[in-house]
Amino acid sequence: MKELRRVIIKTFIAVWALAGGSLSMILTGYVTDVPLAKYIFTVLENLDGRGMECCLLAMGTGLIFYLVRDRQRNPRVSGLSAFFAVCTVFGISYYKTDSWDCIFLFGNQFLLAVFVMLGYYFFYKNVILFTGMVFEKKQEWLCAGAQSRAGRILFEEHPFLGPLLFLLVTGLPWIIAFCPGTLQWDAHGQLWMAMGVTEQTSYHPVFISDYMAGCVMFGRRLFHSDSVGLFFYTFPQFLAQSLVFSYVLAVMRRLHSPVLFRWMALIFWGVFPYFQIWGFTMVKDSPYYISFVLFVTVLAEVLACGESPSGALGGQAGTGRTGIGQTESGRTGRITWRQYGLMALGVGGMALSRNDGRYVIVLTLAAALLCYRRYWRVFVLGLCVCVGLLVVEEGIYMPLAGIGRGPAGEMLSVPLQQTARYLRDHFEDVTQEEAAILEKGFEVELSEIADRYKPDISDPVKANFTDAPDRTYLKEYFRVWAAQFGRHPDTYVQAFLNQIYGYFYPDCPNHGDYLTVTYIGNSEHWQDGHLDMEFTVKNGVLREFLRHTVYTVEKMPVLSLFYGCGIYTWLLLGAAAGMLARGKRRELCVLAPEFVVLLICLVSPVNGYLRYMMPVMAALPLWAAWWFYQTSGPGRIDTDENAMDEKNGNEK
Repeated sequence: MKELRRVIIKTFIAVWALAGGSLSMILTGYVTDVPLAKYIFTVLENLDGRGMECCLLAMGTGLIFYLVRDRQRNPRVSGLSAFFAVCTVFGISYYKTDSWDCIFLFGNQFLLAVFVMLGYYFFYKNVILFTGMVFEKKQEWLCAGAQSRAGRILFEEHPFLGPLLFLLVTGLPWIIAFCPGTLQWDAHGQLWMAMGVTEQTSYHPVFISDYMAGCVMFGRRLFHSDSVGLFFYTFPQFLAQSLVFSYVLAVMRRLHSPVLFRWMALIFWGVFPYFQIWGFTMVKDSPYYISFVLFVTVLAEVLACGESPSGALGGQAGTGRTGIGQTESGRTGRITWRQYGLMALGVGGMALSRNDGRYVIVLTLAAALLCYRRYWRVFVLGLCVCVGLLVVEEGIYMPLAGIGRGPAGEMLSVPLQQTARYLRDHFEDVTQEEAAILEKGFEVELSEIADRYKPDISDPVKANFTDAPDRTYLKEYFRVWAAQFGRHPDTYVQAFLNQIYGYFYPDCPNHGDYLTVTYIGNSEHWQDGHLDMEFTVKNGVLREFLRHTVYTVEKMPVLSLFYGCGIYTWLLLGAAAGMLARGKRRELCVLAPEFVVLLICLVSPVNGYLRYMMPVMAALPLWAAWWFYQTSGPGRIDTDENAMDEKNGNEK
């Protein structure tokens, strides 16, 4: 009876937190000025406990809480749930007020925030425990082979060609409707730079910019059509995406991923309306996430090829302590030329398509070298390819072509946003000396910088920062930055949180177009004086239908979460926590590139921008399969050598 009472109380608090408007600003102006009364009136005005959906929510939540009532003592799940609850409450506050006022405005407001946070904590903890219980009790079901004929054909008989054909068929309507492809606004700027319309700098990676312009110029000169040139870029990119995703599914089979996982991956890439159009769009992010997925998949395949039956990389059979690289028969797992080639291809695509790709490569391969020295050759190859390409591009080609560096503001989004928020909130506190120094760095008046400040995006501020400040000025700027931080540290903290909360709060809406339909996507025929592009299919019925499927899915329960950044961060943290709980520390190398991408997002110009999280998003099926392989799977990758050993053993 005591346990039942606890379940009922926790359920009530959780449903209270989940109900709309539970975290509200406690207002003044009521007839009574009693704090408790104001609290109750404010919260009840915003809550809506009526409706069958609220009753069903309470029943479902209570059932989950009751089923896992004996599993509450789990410190790792408790810590993860507490973090998710904090992220949720801060996310609600910043989404509503662009500040933490819903939490820290005054004492009673803080008590309300803690109460709501407690409700989310109960909910997240019990849902995680319930999910774990399902995985434990349904291992046989999850690990069962493909029962349907379609599953056998796609995942067992033709593990590479089957998914490839599926992805090409599901992508065909998008190719037909949006042929010759869509042009994203960022790529439009790249084209103008590479074609000489504007001055070319390293703001955009030089190689991918010149390749885009080369495709357009080739189509223009050979076929007298910019649209054909766009197709020369987008169609090979779509084919490359389909090949890489099919390769991932083949590796997932060798990692003994449940067929359910592989079906979900195939639907995620081929049916969920997102990657079909991004793979057919001219933008530097598409080749980057394709190369990223290839890089992570090769890394997982290399690290897993020497797994022991227990699943511990570098462990003895059954104990987790054998030499790295040994198969079940005791032989050393071998790296093939195919893996060397794919590693070089993935690293090259990442290094040349986005400027931050080098950080992901270097940090990931450095960690892999520290943890898995046996495979040093493939990791060193990746580092050499990255360094070599960047030396050629930035050390040789750019100086010869007279291409300069990009604006300094691109690397200063965080401090510039903090300065702008300080000017907005504490303009009267700025000393004359500080104002004089800041004015030298900005191209407009400081009051205008304060007006242009947008909490979620730094572009309006950094666009007005001087392009090439010298070291002397940067020292002066950061001296002012530090002095103002000392006077109002909360302003700086809030500016930073306001620009990153979308990466940790799943309900934060995405700040980018899902279809990247800027320019050619918005009209049948588009011209800007330098480019002339149009859709091949003049009838836009299919185009509009596909476009609206995106916005329809965006409104659907559960599925809509996958159009935001926060859910991928939470899943990534959950995967890491699950592996750490089982002592899989070195195996986190496969999750390292995703975490580096997340860290880069935290210093990026835009809050909660799904385009920046696309590498993590696209690689989700792979790192989810790796998590399952390390925590629940058989723990040994299938190789031809392993298969032969098993065959010989059976014959004996």
